[in-house]
Amino acid sequence: MVSLNNIIISLCSIVVCIDILVYLNAFGPSYPSKASVCKEICVSSSKKHSSDINFTSLTKSLTKLQFGSKVWRPFYNEVDRLLNLIEEVSFTSLIYIFIYLILRLVKTNKNGDELGSGIGCNIVDHANGSYTISAPLLWPGISTLFVDLVHPSEAVVALVYHSAAGKDNRVKFVSTYPTGEEVYCHVDIQPQPRCDFLTAICLIASQIRNNSVILTSWQMFVCFIFSRPLCDFSQPEKGGSWFCLSNANGDCPDHVNYTQTKLVSGVSYVGTTPLFFKGKTWKMPIDFQGGSIMVKNSSFTKDLVNSLPICKSTSGMSEDSFEFRAGKYSGFYLNYQWQSLQCKPRSKGYKFEECLRDKVVYFIGDSTMRQWYTALVKLHKFQDHPTKMKAKLGDKIWQAPRVGYQTDYNITLYYRSHGMPRYNPGPPESHPFIVDTLNEIQTDDGRNIVVVINIALHFQLIDPIFYFQRVEAVKRSVVQLQLRSPGVRVFIRGCIRHRNSAKFVPTEWYSFRLCKILRKTFQTVPGVGFIDTWQMTTVYPNYINIHPKESVILQHIAVFLSYMC
Repeated sequence: MVSLNNIIISLCSIVVCIDILVYLNAFGPSYPSKASVCKEICVSSSKKHSSDINFTSLTKSLTKLQFGSKVWRPFYNEVDRLLNLIEEVSFTSLIYIFIYLILRLVKTNKNGDELGSGIGCNIVDHANGSYTISAPLLWPGISTLFVDLVHPSEAVVALVYHSAAGKDNRVKFVSTYPTGEEVYCHVDIQPQPRCDFLTAICLIASQIRNNSVILTSWQMFVCFIFSRPLCDFSQPEKGGSWFCLSNANGDCPDHVNYTQTKLVSGVSYVGTTPLFFKGKTWKMPIDFQGGSIMVKNSSFTKDLVNSLPICKSTSGMSEDSFEFRAGKYSGFYLNYQWQSLQCKPRSKGYKFEECLRDKVVYFIGDSTMRQWYTALVKLHKFQDHPTKMKAKLGDKIWQAPRVGYQTDYNITLYYRSHGMPRYNPGPPESHPFIVDTLNEIQTDDGRNIVVVINIALHFQLIDPIFYFQRVEAVKRSVVQLQLRSPGVRVFIRGCIRHRNSAKFVPTEWYSFRLCKILRKTFQTVPGVGFIDTWQMTTVYPNYINIHPKESVILQHIAVFLSYMC
């Protein structure tokens, strides 16, 4: 029996030691020796902007790298150390390095049933097979620590390998030219041969290349002469890399009319190899002694919450920004209601309509951001006006722009998607670049403008450097918006955890990696707030659907409004 207090035991520390034998050849690719590892061209956000990047040259350089780009690795030290060991052929050191774990401390009854209170734990990897897990004790009663081994280290290596530039992840984007001809497109697509015989030659050559063997002169000559040229639709100033195969005549039109997604195979590499067997090597619950604790009631949590500062939209991006008396936690669930540990709302019980009276709110991002728009339109009876677009037979354009009006309180809500890659079908106007949407916001001082941005899920299966370039472009556009409209409020909505697996979003680890890039990129931008939905979906993750339940979405929105009202 322990007390809720911040002096004697405010943190519970549990060390979980796991031994997992590593077999690096379990999933296929043979790693190059140190001597054969190619160097990536240097792309530094402090020296170069996305508008300076030549995506053609960048893509060619990345396909020579076994694990793709390295620009993101300093943001994720544990994985950077892991990949460095492989590149240095220090395989024996991998036995104890980096296991991707998810831990949460949840209030339970004697039978282990969850009772609506919980918090995501902080994890310290000691790089020797032991992990220190900590979480503040913030509610009375029985609390149980739930530990899930999501991926062992060799699975993380496989995930990096399969998402590196030039790898075939069995997902194809197909665009339609004005002539009606359909062609393959992607952020890093390579030229393709025009006939079956030459296809075989080039595929063999490509395989040799991916194993870091230099192509012979005649192989390169044949592939170059008979390859189908690429059309470059990239927009570097917006952080967008996009290439399509030319038409049958080798020509490039000035635009595409429509883009949709086609699966080469309905099966993803995640879930089909020994590294991704659910309950065995993937998403495996870990049982151990001492995982439950009884906590006595006290005034610690109440005093802690009362001592929090008033919510402001100018903090929260840094992973250390939440560090307060309770540690590095953005919040916790108490009786199924999210309680922030970063700040306290300006006014509890404030009506949504009063909070956003005379405001124009932009929700920009993927379908989980569209959920915010649709939830508010439904709950508060907005007039919803989706943009009508013509879809191909069997398609539905989910991400079409929308605008909603609440005339009694003069509130306007906009939803806008982000640019390609986007797995939902539609014409170009259905997925504008975030930069374009931000540039369209025209106002004198911006005091009536609120912007919430989210971007991650549709970038899971591509090399992170393309995500990095996109986020950098968005950051520059946000700064420009702040300069021309100083009163505008901008928020970045974090990533979400999802325990299920789909073809386009096979594992939450990809989102975790992208969220690190997102936060690191924006943490130096003043006046930008952060809504940490990752912590919220750690306690109660999505087990069945990628999209959170409406009740969870409303909790996300409540956190957002705590900065406004």
